[in-house]
Amino acid sequence: MNESDRTWLLEYFGANVLFDEPMSRHTTFRIGGPVDALVTVRTEQEIRDLVLWAREKGYPVVILGAGSNLLVRDGGIRGLTLKLAGDFEAIQLIPQANGSGATVKTGAAVPLRQLAKYAIDEGLAGLSFGLGIPGTVGGALRMNAGAWGGCMADSTSSIRVLNRHGELASLDRDQLRFSYRRLELEEGAVILSGQFKLMRRGREVLQQEAVRMQKQRKSTQPLSLPSAGSVFRNPLEEKPAGELIDQAGMKGLRVGGAEVSTIHANFIVNRGRAKASDVLTLMRQIREAIHERFGVDLEPEVTIVGQEEDS
Repeated sequence: MNESDRTWLLEYFGANVLFDEPMSRHTTFRIGGPVDALVTVRTEQEIRDLVLWAREKGYPVVILGAGSNLLVRDGGIRGLTLKLAGDFEAIQLIPQANGSGATVKTGAAVPLRQLAKYAIDEGLAGLSFGLGIPGTVGGALRMNAGAWGGCMADSTSSIRVLNRHGELASLDRDQLRFSYRRLELEEGAVILSGQFKLMRRGREVLQQEAVRMQKQRKSTQPLSLPSAGSVFRNPLEEKPAGELIDQAGMKGLRVGGAEVSTIHANFIVNRGRAKASDVLTLMRQIREAIHERFGVDLEPEVTIVGQEEDS
């Protein structure tokens, strides 16, 4: 990125832009090389102006949520990485006239756990599964995140997006094509907010369910070490990915500072100074072993971005 473009970003965003920022500071994996420019945007106008400017300049744009489902390669990210804040952190409750439920409108930067807890405190059912997912609403919508039998598609009534041409649009549920761990959107589209239709239910019942979910999560996931959550998607009509990896005897396998978790085999954990190349090598070894033993091709659930260190 040349100096004149850096100057423009500084004049517009001031302290909300960081240059050559290590992405290891912004991912739950604690892994990742530097990004050319990390920009925090706080309003729709700011993100629209930035997307149009980046398109004019030819800079690629990556959206950063909580960094929880993300592996950034060791060479870092060229172009711009955008982090939403400000207006994108708001939650609004819209009660239904008959009192049977409510619509919750929330910005894409809201942590999914926060939204799930908000719904439970309001006595609203439909998002409790999100207590165990360490991402933002925008990221959870993008990957149709789910757990304990629920997913984002179940309660989403609409989303608001910005396309790569700088145009804003609202998409209703019948326009949204959800599938397993995926929401199909136009290339370059950025999710700005979502609306969720939830039903009334006893607050105490929801709180008891939440406690049970959290206990199960703590006992089955390696929460004490940095990770990106589940590494592979569960293959359809097969055993879960973690079970296949466990049966292949790969728990505890290490490359550099990266290790297949001994608690949950579909987690790779950073045991200290792991590099993205370590994780990618482990992922390749796992995929090869599972294909050879079970004839199953595992597909990554974690999003991989950036470039190799030597490129």
